[in-house]
Amino acid sequence: MSLSKNDGIRAGVERLLQAGVSGNVFPGACCALSWRVPPLRAAKDPPAAAGQVEACAGLREPGGKAVTPDTLFDLASLTKPIVATVALRLVARGALHLSSRLEEHFPDARGTVGGQASLEQLLTHRSGLAAWGGLYLDVPHERGTVAAQRWMIAEAARRADETPRPAAEGVRALYSDLGYLLAGELITRSAGHDLPTLVRREILEPLGLAPHELAYAAALPPERHAELVRSVAATERDDWRGYLLRGEVHDENCAAFGGVSAHAGLFGTARAVATFGRAVLDAYLGASDAFLPEALVRHALSPRPGGTNRLGFDGKSAGESAAGKRTSPETFGHLGFTGTSLFCDPVHDAVVVLLSNRVCPSRANQKIKFFRPALHDGVMGLIGP
Repeated sequence: MSLSKNDGIRAGVERLLQAGVSGNVFPGACCALSWRVPPLRAAKDPPAAAGQVEACAGLREPGGKAVTPDTLFDLASLTKPIVATVALRLVARGALHLSSRLEEHFPDARGTVGGQASLEQLLTHRSGLAAWGGLYLDVPHERGTVAAQRWMIAEAARRADETPRPAAEGVRALYSDLGYLLAGELITRSAGHDLPTLVRREILEPLGLAPHELAYAAALPPERHAELVRSVAATERDDWRGYLLRGEVHDENCAAFGGVSAHAGLFGTARAVATFGRAVLDAYLGASDAFLPEALVRHALSPRPGGTNRLGFDGKSAGESAAGKRTSPETFGHLGFTGTSLFCDPVHDAVVVLLSNRVCPSRANQKIKFFRPALHDGVMGLIGP
């Protein structure tokens, strides 16, 4: 791919993002792309990767500094596929088993729906747990303490999905933050390391990412956290905490848990998320097994009955999709509540990352739902066949 072609694609993506800023979809955003021409499946010989193109537009917050490729965003639920991939790498080495259950490591969860669910069920949203619960409102301990974490885990494990449905439906997928909160506890107790350490060892180091590109903000020492705050996009003016959040996780349950969880808490750049997405896609395509074995990734991303959720990722829905109309049916990815997304298209051999702060200053702004699919269609048009 020529430099001028890449420059043209970057300019096109910048125009798309600027339209989002002008339309008040978000104060600012950054998009990172990675693709091959021709796609790996269509090439007779392995083609060279075209590399990544990054484009940014807007401000970190109204009246603030401009978004740049080095701006960090609250990844929100993009934390989930990253932590799920940590689990897969541990499984590949035999250090963790998808059949493991939380009740084997956490006595307070014994006999509960969450405690009895396997790690695979938790990571595929098929544990039988409720989708969400405002645990942060009820936790009887100071947030982030061991006592608060223990109470939240035990309480989350008891929150069953009580939605009535015909018995004939069988197992169904119900996207559950609570399930990932428990999955993180199961992973750390099995591995003997906390999530920041596991993300560093299993994601950053293998992919050559620097610690400042992807991190749990709450786990950083004061001087490192101060650096992050200087380069982070703000999120919401939060009623619960009473101020505009900068470098502090937006998700309330994660904040009450201490800012480090499997369902939220990571901050990162678009470049870092695209590097991660490319590694997963390459493993899926069999281009390289250095990061993950192809067979294990194929198992994780295989369709399952009851819904589109897979292990760590979501498949593309048959109807209207955030991935747009131009991405292939094999596309997999994930969304984040703060205005983030990652999609990987095996047919077009493309990775598209959008990081924004659409919740700044308020989560009431829902324009991202219409912008996101239009962005993906525009990006795929720029990349071309």
